Amino acid sequence: MDRTIKTQLPWVVLAAVIGAVGFALAQKLAGFPQTIPEFMGQAIVSGGGYSASLALPIGWGVHLGVALSYAVLFVMIAALPPFRRAGAMRFALLIGLVFVLGWVSTLITQPAIVVTIGILSGQGFPAALPPLNKSLGFVFWNHVAFFAIVFLFTQVVPSLVRRGNHSTVVGGNAA
Repeated sequence: MDRTIKTQLPWVVLAAVIGAVGFALAQKLAGFPQTIPEFMGQAIVSGGGYSASLALPIGWGVHLGVALSYAVLFVMIAALPPFRRAGAMRFALLIGLVFVLGWVSTLITQPAIVVTIGILSGQGFPAALPPLNKSLGFVFWNHVAFFAIVFLFTQVVPSLVRRGNHSTVVGGNAA
């Protein structure tokens, strides 16, 4: 079954929202002093001299924007020919994609945060960037969990919903 942007978009948005909320919730449960939306919002409003009342909406706007971008990236890659295989191979490739994107997003976390804060606060592109985050700790696993949620809500759940059309979770041309 050919899936168009129109049919996929609601799933992508749902995956991004659930993934973003889950990401921040995991940070709260892990005892972080601030979630990433709280941190980003606060840093942007203080750096830009904006009203403190805008911190949470700005932080969540940025966080949801990144989540939506990552969800779209996942779906775009999952639509490529190598991921259109049937059966267990498709499932394995998609799970592999979850881990690869989790790792890549972890690597760029620190530089991306600094650039985003600099640009959105009006300070411009920073003169120096922090190093890539090569740690496989909490941040990595939180990103993997995010992409697992995206996989679940863009690949598995829609496939189950379409099951009446003879599509399966890991079989068929679901891309």
